[in-house]
Amino acid sequence: MQVDLGVTSGMQLKLILRVTKLARKAGLRNVWIGDDIGLRHDVFTIASIILLKYPRVNVGIGITSPLMRNISTIARASVSLAEIGGDMRFRLGLGIGGLQDLARLGITVKNHNSLLRNAVMLLRRIWKGETLLFKNEPFVLKSYHTRHVLDSQIPIFFGVRGPRLLKLAGEIADGIILSGPRTYLEEAIRLVRNSVGNSQEPTRSFHYVVWVPTILIEKHSDLRLVKRTVALVLADTPNKVLKMAELNLNTIGKIRTVYQRFGIERAALRVTSDLINEVAIHGSAKQICETFQSLERLGIQEVVFGPPYGVDPEKAMMKLGHAWSGFY
Repeated sequence: MQVDLGVTSGMQLKLILRVTKLARKAGLRNVWIGDDIGLRHDVFTIASIILLKYPRVNVGIGITSPLMRNISTIARASVSLAEIGGDMRFRLGLGIGGLQDLARLGITVKNHNSLLRNAVMLLRRIWKGETLLFKNEPFVLKSYHTRHVLDSQIPIFFGVRGPRLLKLAGEIADGIILSGPRTYLEEAIRLVRNSVGNSQEPTRSFHYVVWVPTILIEKHSDLRLVKRTVALVLADTPNKVLKMAELNLNTIGKIRTVYQRFGIERAALRVTSDLINEVAIHGSAKQICETFQSLERLGIQEVVFGPPYGVDPEKAMMKLGHAWSGFY
């Protein structure tokens, strides 16, 4: 199993490059970039910078949403990154998007399954150089043709959480980026694996990635950062995922209400140790690595060390990298 670095487009560019450099020195070869809608930087621009600056690092978008970007823009940006990276160094992650981001922008979609199925179909046909005439909201292509054919297809990963979309990922995607409580992850992997086995190409390669909040803890006060992170995650987690994880919806509903009315600091006070253990990977560098190893037994091939890392992100990256080198 590999440990990857996770960054987001909402982070400062200098910090992104510093932790990427530290991750590379520690032997980490993959970087996933989360798309923080409306914050700081464009996720595709960040991907191009990392690909150019670190020639031996593989980069993935994890994830962007076809509700936020025109499908032809995603297609062309991905082609550019595939050309910059070469040798299959770029991977594209697709999903619906965060609940809070969609609500803030007033975006709704009735059929998530159809949206992602059509997005994957259109991207793969565009990359084959086909001329497309397609109209099914939100996709409208009128005799669209990129005049460019890729030598090999760009791997498409899904970042989804509901049962129907997990099954769709196993059916048509090349891999999945899973996030959510530990109990949920086990059920999600089972659903995806069954779908891969039942697909028309059951022998195809399929890749499993887990990306949940990971926080290095060195002293008791560091738990404040853990609780804030868990409160934010729970506020954006669909109820269907919480039910799959068998978490108490009333408890989490109260956390959401406090967050909306009084802010994250007050909401964090309601986060229990049980919720922390379900939602976040935390502890010393050694404890984090031991948790990573436990995920390998579930069939996970990559696990992402992602924001917020710890109170001191760079120090946390160095300690994690050193600890992981002792495991593999």
